[in-house]
Amino acid sequence: MAYSFDTTYKNLDSSLYSRATPKNIANPETLILNDELCADLGLDTADLNAKILAGQDLLEGPIAQAYAGHQFGSFTLLGDGRAMILGEHVHDGERYDIQLKGSGRTPYSRRGDGSATVSSMLREYLYSYAMQNLHIKTSRSLAVVKTGEAVKRRQTEPGAVLVRVMNSHIRYGTFQYVASQASDELPQFTDYVIDRHYPQINANDRKYLDFFDAVMQSSIEMVVDWLRVGFIHGVMNTDNMSIDGETFDYGPCAFMNYYDEETVFSSIDKQGRYAFGNQRPILRWNLERLAEALQPLCARSALTYDELEGKLDEFEDRFDAQYYAMMRKKLGIDSGGQRELVDEFVDWLRDSKADYTNTFLELETPGSFDDPAYASPEFEQIRDRIAAIGLDEKLMQQANPRYIPRNYLVEEALYQYMETENLSKIKELLTLLQNPYTTKEMGSQFQQPPPREFDTEYTTFCNT
Repeated sequence: MAYSFDTTYKNLDSSLYSRATPKNIANPETLILNDELCADLGLDTADLNAKILAGQDLLEGPIAQAYAGHQFGSFTLLGDGRAMILGEHVHDGERYDIQLKGSGRTPYSRRGDGSATVSSMLREYLYSYAMQNLHIKTSRSLAVVKTGEAVKRRQTEPGAVLVRVMNSHIRYGTFQYVASQASDELPQFTDYVIDRHYPQINANDRKYLDFFDAVMQSSIEMVVDWLRVGFIHGVMNTDNMSIDGETFDYGPCAFMNYYDEETVFSSIDKQGRYAFGNQRPILRWNLERLAEALQPLCARSALTYDELEGKLDEFEDRFDAQYYAMMRKKLGIDSGGQRELVDEFVDWLRDSKADYTNTFLELETPGSFDDPAYASPEFEQIRDRIAAIGLDEKLMQQANPRYIPRNYLVEEALYQYMETENLSKIKELLTLLQNPYTTKEMGSQFQQPPPREFDTEYTTFCNT
């Protein structure tokens, strides 16, 4: 079966989206297809030829969504400038947006060309695949399709379209757009989002307050999961924050190697706004902007802004609870409390700047890695303290991946493809990341962090 579309977003006010048409691609070529995702969506791979995937054979009229966002703190009206939703695919009672990224200009493109480079689309495919298998709620990549065009960014390279799948592409910034441009539509729009993502709260007396509460909780869980694996999103603008707690928009993202809360790899984040250690306070800031966008509901329902602020006041305690529960699992501690020990361990990480991923594997199995930091008396002392109450192997193996997509390995794989059109290194990484919590015989080479000088100079780009 190809897609089974039932696009409910088109039933909303027409100011929230625009009709869009994918650019003409004479000879699209499927570069990589996610067979596992096809199975999850009930799709027959035989039906998904390159023309279907690239939006050349349309089943219904695509749309580009309007939204707004605080980009590095500044409010801007935005929209899908190089993306469009082909439709909402329904399978086994679940609904999924099927979106093309890099599919051409839309009414929101402004000066953009609506295109995407093959390296950036392969990068998103890799990172979203890794995040899915790291058990982090995320957008997923169905396919990368070559377009045959040349796209100029930092350099000129082949163009490509990514087929992205999400529960929906509704974001904090969508609410900001509705509140600022069509506030009369906010109750209907919020009801639609509740029906689609949080139907369990529909019968509640204070459903709008409960909606904000549910979004805050799903977002906290998402960011704590980022901290668990050392992920740095790189561009936590409100337009990149999913209302459903799905990680998406893998632009200048990367994984931290050596522990440093100031780690930034994004070329556009000059001030470190979205550094690894800032992701928690930025989430709080973004939630404040969402609360402001919901404020017009206060005049149309029993909701009060004081109640929204009351929920925001719970943020620190709720984030702490989620964070320390996560860290206890990483340390194999099967009990509550122990915040002081967790803090002491994080202090050691700050001082030593040891490799974040490998440190937990070294705690689990001493002698796994040849790093002077692990031979220090300080590490031995804190490991002994943790061992007295923790290091439960089962807990640790569930929380600590053996492998992450090391930045230099991703770059090597992309470079190989760009130079030779050979996907072997990319496919090798995908095989490794299919089960990142399972040790593989061929895997030790993929566990080595790069030289520290690499991280000092490494830079990622938005490629828009």
